[in-house]
Amino acid sequence: MANGHSRVIRRTAPDRRVLEADVCVVGAGISGVTAATLLGRHGRRVVLVDACPWVGGQAVGVPIGTIGGLFSSGPEPYLLTSIFATEILAELTEQDACFYQRSRRARTVNVVYDEVVLMRIFERKLRDAGVRLLLGGVLAEVERDDRHIRAVRVATRFGPCEIRARAFVETSGDAALSWLAGLACRTATFPIYGTQIVIVEGVDYSIADDPHEIMWEAERLFAEKRHEYGLSREKGVLFPLPSRSMAVLNVTHVATPLDPIAFWEEAAHGREEGELAFQLLKNEYPEAFGKARIRTMGHPGIRQTRSIVGRSMLTVDDVVAGTRFEDAVARVAWPIELHDTASGYRWEPFPDGHVHYVPLRSLVHAEADNLVAAGRCVDADPFALSSIRVMGPCMAMAAAAAEAIDLFLDGYASVHEVPASAVQERVRPNLESRMEWPPEVATRPVLRPRS
Repeated sequence: MANGHSRVIRRTAPDRRVLEADVCVVGAGISGVTAATLLGRHGRRVVLVDACPWVGGQAVGVPIGTIGGLFSSGPEPYLLTSIFATEILAELTEQDACFYQRSRRARTVNVVYDEVVLMRIFERKLRDAGVRLLLGGVLAEVERDDRHIRAVRVATRFGPCEIRARAFVETSGDAALSWLAGLACRTATFPIYGTQIVIVEGVDYSIADDPHEIMWEAERLFAEKRHEYGLSREKGVLFPLPSRSMAVLNVTHVATPLDPIAFWEEAAHGREEGELAFQLLKNEYPEAFGKARIRTMGHPGIRQTRSIVGRSMLTVDDVVAGTRFEDAVARVAWPIELHDTASGYRWEPFPDGHVHYVPLRSLVHAEADNLVAAGRCVDADPFALSSIRVMGPCMAMAAAAAEAIDLFLDGYASVHEVPASAVQERVRPNLESRMEWPPEVATRPVLRPRS
């Protein structure tokens, strides 16, 4: 008896879906979301591609749990990056999904957030800007004609796709687009470690007068008891989100090789250490963590792997000197934070008020005419990159990349010809503004740890 509710199908020919766009943004982390949204608002046809099946990259899928580098350092912090960032902060604050944490170590403000809320904010911003999403799309091939990238081909669970565009934004984090296009890339000559983040819920913050007290006690216990629990990292950091009874544990080190097998072997070790770190808190700090549980351990966090070769490489000397380049497009005050050993990392904060800059020429690939990068794969030496790769500067670099591409599409033969002054004019708030956000954060006294 025939069944009229099903049919037999068979693939007989390649069925590649082709999308036409003005701009293809590769990588949907905070850099890619920022660039794609701003370009969409300019009326450009934008396709945003990411190998992960979610929007937000590491900010959502790791999840990092904290937005660092948005604020200046010192007793009266102000926003260094306001373009797009104020929208995100306003919506997180409105939904009671963030905590503005004064960091005594960095002498600045970090923003601890709920990753699910942040993901939904990103999705709405992209939709409202008319950005088309291609998620779960793994970059497989890049078509390049001399100095112009013409198309990218991606593999998805639903079949292959091709995106043909006039311009491309590299926000993959690993310079995957440049690498597959056969363009020059850089890697560090020594290992740089990532982190398996652990998000914990059910933390009892009522036992202390201030959430920071719980954070400091947990960090003290990690340093004192880590050997007993087999943890490799000497100093861990805990970020509180008291309105959600949550905490972000950034207490592990994970090797992140660019190898499809070795990466996941290392990731398994990272998750084991994440569980041990949580067990340490359960056992040693039951007042706060006795009833807590792990909410998520996402994708292993990657700090630095591969970057582009730009027209100029930002150096650590530039960072330390606070050099303001003639083509500066982003401000940074985050410390040098290089995770170059399994047990520890270099943490070198700057004096209060110190600001350093990222030049546009570090975002523009030296060998391509229609490609601009943003985020942790711009051209910088490992020490300089360790300061500018956090989320605040990534948003600023992405805003500059979006404006450079938009100007390029207006008729320039190459992104190298786009006047830096025109980009700077568009991102001037990110270079000049001293906006306090929110006002009570800037005026709140710096809390001191218990002795």
